[in-house]
Amino acid sequence: MKNVEKAQTYVASEYTTKITVDLPINVKVDGVDVEKDATTDFYFIASMCLDEDDSGRANDDTAKVPFTNKAVSLILCHPITGRTHQIRRHARKAFSSPVVGDREHGDSRVNRFWREKVGLDRLTLHCWYLDLPQAEEDCVEDRRGVDAVMEEVSKTRIQCMAPLPPDFATALKHEKLKPLWEEVLRMEPRLAMEPYDERGGTFGRYYRKKRDDTAQ
Repeated sequence: MKNVEKAQTYVASEYTTKITVDLPINVKVDGVDVEKDATTDFYFIASMCLDEDDSGRANDDTAKVPFTNKAVSLILCHPITGRTHQIRRHARKAFSSPVVGDREHGDSRVNRFWREKVGLDRLTLHCWYLDLPQAEEDCVEDRRGVDAVMEEVSKTRIQCMAPLPPDFATALKHEKLKPLWEEVLRMEPRLAMEPYDERGGTFGRYYRKKRDDTAQ
């Protein structure tokens, strides 16, 4: 595909609040660091803070560690530009809050805390939604003429949604994150959709059966 504008929406581990981060990012060009413009829209869906340890008492030691004050947010991220690791780097630079599970731009203490507390043992970044225009090549053989077809194509877009993968969804549904997940479902219920593909593909026709058999 060529000359295609695309919109990508990622889920990172608040719709009521939108924050636009416009901070340049250094990228490698022919082995040389070059500063490039970079813009990301962040939509905050839900946030919560684990204020107590398992015994029900405040954990002062954990609160002293940077980032691990047990606050967590689920955010929809819309990168306007497409720089390498843009979302992860903007989250760290603009909010001083790394994406959980980010081993390159994050904090190992943050990753360890959430891994031990709720089993988040992965980069909690997921491409949830794609909005693409039709490619010009799809319309070349249409007999109505290129101009007529392209006018129609400009109004027709391909929209794809990829539900949260099981490991990410399971962690978000953890008992300790119940208030967060309840607010997420209130703000964006589509995030509860389960993966499926009736044509086969990545998960396969019998994905649910395989998943249930594995869980047993």
